[in-house]
Amino acid sequence: MKLLNPEIAYRPVPSPCYDVEACESWLSHMAAQGLFVEKLGIRLARFRRGTPCSVRYRLTAARLKGGWLDVVPSEPLSTEKALYAESGWYFVCAQQEFFLYACEDPCAPEPHTDPAVQALSLKMARRSAWWEFFGAVIVLVAQFALNGHGRVVQLLVEAPLLSICIYLYFFGALFLASRDLYNILKLSRRLRQGYAPDHRKDWRTAARIHWIGQGVTMGALLLLILGGVCFLAQSGTRQPLTEYPSPLPFATLQDLADGTLVRDDPTFNTLEVRHSLLAPTILDYEESGKILQNGKVVLDTSLTVRYYDTRSPWLARLLVNDLHENQSLLADEPQPLPDLPGTDAAYGYSGKEGVFRQLILVQGGRVMSVLWIDADGTQNFDRLAPRFADAFAVA
Repeated sequence: MKLLNPEIAYRPVPSPCYDVEACESWLSHMAAQGLFVEKLGIRLARFRRGTPCSVRYRLTAARLKGGWLDVVPSEPLSTEKALYAESGWYFVCAQQEFFLYACEDPCAPEPHTDPAVQALSLKMARRSAWWEFFGAVIVLVAQFALNGHGRVVQLLVEAPLLSICIYLYFFGALFLASRDLYNILKLSRRLRQGYAPDHRKDWRTAARIHWIGQGVTMGALLLLILGGVCFLAQSGTRQPLTEYPSPLPFATLQDLADGTLVRDDPTFNTLEVRHSLLAPTILDYEESGKILQNGKVVLDTSLTVRYYDTRSPWLARLLVNDLHENQSLLADEPQPLPDLPGTDAAYGYSGKEGVFRQLILVQGGRVMSVLWIDADGTQNFDRLAPRFADAFAVA
């Protein structure tokens, strides 16, 4: 049993149908090599092998009117087929906004003899290209909007490959949509000026640009999937604080006051350790409990700490804004801080009610954000910020 038909060949499409002239030129070139198109897809074309000969191919508008939600017909009307057949042109296949016709008679007249009329026939193709372009812009803007507050730099530091691939993919898609729009508008302008299409356009130049865009976009998509899997696998599960034997590079509840530590629900007292190319050490720490002195509570709060040991000081400084945005709903009002020696930069924020307090410290390539609860107003910056800074400076 033969799995492959030697009479059939497949080739990647070097230019989209919106680049009408380049696509027509390429198909004629393939016919001269003995490959005659049967099915023209967006990325792959199917050919039938035969004796090389000269064949003209023409892409015509698949619809002249209709809304942008209308489905493009899969083949032309029988009356249109008959009209084209009278001039020696036969229907091959449909692709996006176009019907593909072929003619082996070199003396047969062109299906379009008036460039201005042909320009009008491309109205729906131009509209579809505009929608494709606007869709790519909207998706890219939405991506920035969703990840614009507290996520761009953080995602870059935590998952560099994933972050780069996300934007390579969306920018690649925007580039391809822009190329489609540019090509169809350029052809329409040429036709409106009374010039006939260039059916022998150099398709190789257009192919190089198209394949670069396709390669970047598809490569980014594949790496995005791989990076997403690796990121999820690396995230792992949180571990109880009692199972982490190494000393921590920041102050914990036990460091904030003298006395006996009594932790609350163990499901909250956990730690997650991660690593990335830009940050060898990333710690996500949560702790809740009390410090007792002679049976009296001297400290009752919870800590949420995000710690990054990055490759460069400028990465640490760039993370400051994202770390604050992550907690800005709880603590958004800047606060004065006492002198904190041993740190390069320090930022303090409180909520409007003063219940939540956030302290961000930067030293070299290290940055830490700690959020704690100050329900009674006694765990203020003057009391706790120096303790956090001392532990952070000597880590």
